[in-house]
Amino acid sequence: MATQTDIALSLAEPRKGRGNRRGARAAVVEPPSLRDLRLFANVDNETLTRLTLEAKVETFDDGAVIFRQGDPVSAVIVILRGFVKILRIASCGDETLVGISSDGETVGEAPASPNETCRVSAEAIGPTSVLKIPAARFARLMKESPSLCMAVMQDGKEKVAALISEIESLKAQNADQRLANFILSLCPPGEEQCRFRLPYDKRLIAARLGVKQETLSRAFAKLREHGVRTETRDVLVESVSRLADQCDQLGRQGRLPSERANPASREDAA
Repeated sequence: MATQTDIALSLAEPRKGRGNRRGARAAVVEPPSLRDLRLFANVDNETLTRLTLEAKVETFDDGAVIFRQGDPVSAVIVILRGFVKILRIASCGDETLVGISSDGETVGEAPASPNETCRVSAEAIGPTSVLKIPAARFARLMKESPSLCMAVMQDGKEKVAALISEIESLKAQNADQRLANFILSLCPPGEEQCRFRLPYDKRLIAARLGVKQETLSRAFAKLREHGVRTETRDVLVESVSRLADQCDQLGRQGRLPSERANPASREDAA
């Protein structure tokens, strides 16, 4: 079950939330500074103070529902720690993974008017903490604060840019390239050789990359030729620069002879 902490100058005792149906975790979360969050980095101090008045930290266990598609938009949500999967649910009940968000990112959209509903669902991946600011207060302050309005617009632009990049990847790259770029995005900056743990299981990675699980397994096997070793969720990259150099080569290797002659044609990696 979710637990909540008021944003204050000192630690507050968490209270039970309503969203999680999997059992509560007792926790005390250190209240964050809004200024440290990317969304609020350039917002004026008076607005930040007013936003803080009703802001709460809420923690979720793995698989907990943060909000459901069709629910009224009750809060602006920023991830403090962990991962959140964004889902679109069809009328037949089938789920499509829209994306996975992590630390510092907003989940959903800031409300522009009352009575808006959530267009997606959101669930925690592993232990996750989020900041919630009541939607009504946030919408009111957006109208009163140019700096907050600009911050929300910038956040929206960054989300659109990320979606364009993802669409380009799905249309222009095969499964090997998508996985290689995903692995590269997890490598610590400035390290030529690195070890790390995948942030979530391979089933979710396959869904995020738009491929089947067996396709992902073949892609991991192919990356072994380029110095990427895996054991369950643990990854060793022998040479980050080598893997980066091989990304385009992986694309050429993944095409059939006819497709090499016609770059506009792509193998369906999924």
